[in-house]
Amino acid sequence: MKKLLIIGFTSLLLWSCKSKNDKIQDFVKAYNASSSMISNYMIKSTKAISSGPDEITIEINTNNQESDELESGMISSSLPELIGQGIKSERSGNELLESGVKFKLKIINTDGKVIANQTVDKNSLKGNASDGFKSVVAGNPNASQLNTILEVFNKNLPMEDKATGTKVMSIKADEQNNIVYTTEVPDSYKALLEVEGADQILKDEMLRMPQVRQVLTKTEALGVKNLKYKYVDAKGKTVKEITISKEDLK
Repeated sequence: MKKLLIIGFTSLLLWSCKSKNDKIQDFVKAYNASSSMISNYMIKSTKAISSGPDEITIEINTNNQESDELESGMISSSLPELIGQGIKSERSGNELLESGVKFKLKIINTDGKVIANQTVDKNSLKGNASDGFKSVVAGNPNASQLNTILEVFNKNLPMEDKATGTKVMSIKADEQNNIVYTTEVPDSYKALLEVEGADQILKDEMLRMPQVRQVLTKTEALGVKNLKYKYVDAKGKTVKEITISKEDLK
């Protein structure tokens, strides 16, 4: 135990003695070395580049298609803040931010188009990274801590799918660690949902979508039990609720 403490203390001393440029290079190397672990249903690949004095560029290639305007909006409005908070929750990243290093985030869709180009620094990420965010990064969050992350998405809602007229109103984790998507539907869509057997047809269609499967698979490590899709009318009355569990994927 004493040896571990000495090693840990020594690594802290070595980090503190490095120049800012050395720390930038170390961050870039560590980020790129672990980039394969960041790949998920949303992010295809990512890399960090030392792009100038006091500047790191992080490129994120997503699986988003330009035709999916709703998803593009969600990604471009929420992903930069999520990545920024992730950088801040990690010790070396937070130290670089505090020393004045700027992180340029470039988010790119499948067609190679930049859908978000945002710079984050210590001024744009005010306050300390929340304990909830740190718990999610550590992989052992409860519902309230999951909602700390989901709040980033909720700040940009409601968001409308112009093709169908449906609006994503909220994405929240309930007390059982289910992620609940609440979507408001127009009367025309409501009528379709009320047809007998519509819930099973819709569920089967969702299960064919790789995004739904990947969301459930990737979030299982965070303690997510099920995905719940709650459809409501303009008055907030529940029209249909569909639950997708890991067993449904078999």
